[in-house]
Amino acid sequence: MTKSRGQRKGNSRRFETAGALVIGRAQVRRTSSSSLVRWRRLRVILALSLVVAAVGALWLALDARFYVYHADVRGVERLSADEVFQASGLLGLHVLWARSAEVEARLLRALPSVESARVTCSLPARCAITIVERQPCVAWGEEGRWWWIDVEGVVFPVTSSFPLFEGDQGAAGGLTVQGPLPRDEDGRLDERVRIALAELWTAAVDLPAPLTYMPARGLVFVDERGWKVILGRGPGMDRRLQVLDELVADLEARGLTPRFVDVRFADAPYYSLINDW
Repeated sequence: MTKSRGQRKGNSRRFETAGALVIGRAQVRRTSSSSLVRWRRLRVILALSLVVAAVGALWLALDARFYVYHADVRGVERLSADEVFQASGLLGLHVLWARSAEVEARLLRALPSVESARVTCSLPARCAITIVERQPCVAWGEEGRWWWIDVEGVVFPVTSSFPLFEGDQGAAGGLTVQGPLPRDEDGRLDERVRIALAELWTAAVDLPAPLTYMPARGLVFVDERGWKVILGRGPGMDRRLQVLDELVADLEARGLTPRFVDVRFADAPYYSLINDW
């Protein structure tokens, strides 16, 4: 009796063990099958995502709505909006390749009469260009060619956009100078000449046009009496002009007609009745 019970217990344990192994194998199979299904679904989703991304990229690359064919140009005075847009290099460019800093630098190189430029672009292809044009205060003629010079001494060529004359009144809104154009290493007007002209321009002095620039003497003009007047260069134009008025009054009072008057050194003005210089 005892032996029979023991055998039954042993058989029962073997049966339970075998059942557990079968159930475990079934669970492993179900788990593997579920993972495989999820992986297949993930691959399908990834493939669809790649297809959608490729289609979107093609659309973005080929649709004409993303290419720049016009821009909102603001701040133009003498230049035209079309000149600015053409110089920007934006025409026909995909909006995603429009780098504001590069376009701004290109505008400043192509249009010397532009003082500053700001460019913004957004999807689908909207671009705005805002510029500030230089305000010329001096027209400078050198060997038949004319240049504009602004208050900072920047030199840029006279063009149809920046015409030299308004009627017969001389340089538009400023002074006119003829002679060799003195430039510094950056291509700007020599600083001492710039300061002298800026003071004359700011003082709105009624001087005959044009002034003449002579490297050895600076700014020179011939007044209504036919007297040559040497103003020189550098700061202190107000003082020189005051000395000039006093000297002219004294010479006229004495009935003298000088060939030239030199007020470059305001504390020691000079004139000559016989020499041209």
